[in-house]
Amino acid sequence: MTTETPTAPAPVPRERRPRVSLVCFRAVAVLQALLAIGQPIFIGSYFAGTFESLGLHSAGAAFLQALSIPLVVAAGAVVAMRGRWWFLGWSIALFLLVHVQATLGYTRVLEWHVPLGVLTVGISVFLAIAALRRGAGRPREARQ
Repeated sequence: MTTETPTAPAPVPRERRPRVSLVCFRAVAVLQALLAIGQPIFIGSYFAGTFESLGLHSAGAAFLQALSIPLVVAAGAVVAMRGRWWFLGWSIALFLLVHVQATLGYTRVLEWHVPLGVLTVGISVFLAIAALRRGAGRPREARQ
């Protein structure tokens, strides 16, 4: 007579999901969007006669440039944890756009600075909203 001993079920492999990396990306993306939204407010205040606001606009540009680097790093971490790959693509595009746009502003090429500024605000807000959506944390599907 043989008796079979029950065996424990095989452990289900845990799927790598972007958890901490996504939280970091969300925080940086939201901060980037808030700073980008502040830029037209600061320059509008300057045009309304508050001349100190030009300094805030310039400082905001410097902060946006500095913050675009951790945004790319956080997006890279999300992709490394099997998160959405397009977060990295749009973050790199925003990184380049912010630097080009700020350079155009410092050199007073306003015919390009203003439209690119609108595009910068739009992409920043888009990335923040996309990062905050519930589906942002779902891992990429494995290739067949």
